[in-house]
Amino acid sequence: MHEVCLSASHYPYIRDVGTTLTTPGWIHPNRITDYHVLIYCVTGQMQVVEDGIAYVLREGDLFFLKKGVHHYGEEGTLTGTTTFWIHFYDGMHDLPESKSDLPNALSASSSYPISPKDYELRIALPKSINLIAHPSIRKKLASIHESYRTSRPLRHVHLSMETMGLLLEVFGYSQQKQSQSKSDLLVLKLARFLEEHCEQPLDTNRIRETFQLNYEYLSTLFKTKLGTSIFKYHEQRRVQKAAELLKYTTLNVSEVSDRLQFKSAYYFSRVFKKVMGDSPSDYMKNIYRV
Repeated sequence: MHEVCLSASHYPYIRDVGTTLTTPGWIHPNRITDYHVLIYCVTGQMQVVEDGIAYVLREGDLFFLKKGVHHYGEEGTLTGTTTFWIHFYDGMHDLPESKSDLPNALSASSSYPISPKDYELRIALPKSINLIAHPSIRKKLASIHESYRTSRPLRHVHLSMETMGLLLEVFGYSQQKQSQSKSDLLVLKLARFLEEHCEQPLDTNRIRETFQLNYEYLSTLFKTKLGTSIFKYHEQRRVQKAAELLKYTTLNVSEVSDRLQFKSAYYFSRVFKKVMGDSPSDYMKNIYRV
């Protein structure tokens, strides 16, 4: 299965948008493209073969063909089938090459505030999903198709924004359909544990005792699932807590450092700047204390 991914730091670049109404003998084009293809089957049945694997799309099915992979059609498409389609580029070439350092969309950051690095993630779209129970998808596709046919200023930008919204909605529905594995649940439980104990330094022994599992195993699993280490995740949550205290209380930098049990105010400032991009004092200058 060839997975289509989006970059969270870029809107998809739209090449063209259209509809298809199949006639007798119609088959999908035989080609290799440098863009992805989204197909939504409105009515009927369409057959597409990608890299030797045949897929049959029926009413409500939304399907992605990956760029650079050979695809074509065979005699499995019914006459009178109607579809929407979008050809788009993903912007993934601008992301780091190493996937191991790239968190997936399930680890969406809750950092405070959001930093540019939070957008350095990939959004893995479902290969195929039936959305007949979600008529909003068809309405959005019709709207995107209509936008493509207009000549308003910055048409391409509007198309990219509308399509990004559509793809994020599709991703959301795909996540609802997926059942979480035991390892997923374990990682989520560990993440909650780290958040609940963000006011104390990381205690690997406590983690080991709480979860009754080897810390090295937990560390590897956490990194694999969320794309970041236990230490870094905990450190980010500690700094986020510090930022909240600086904004919503009258505590000064040294008092916040003490409350969160950092080694020293100097060390706290260094870690804070690494995570937030500003030192605690600069951060306080740029916020409204509540």
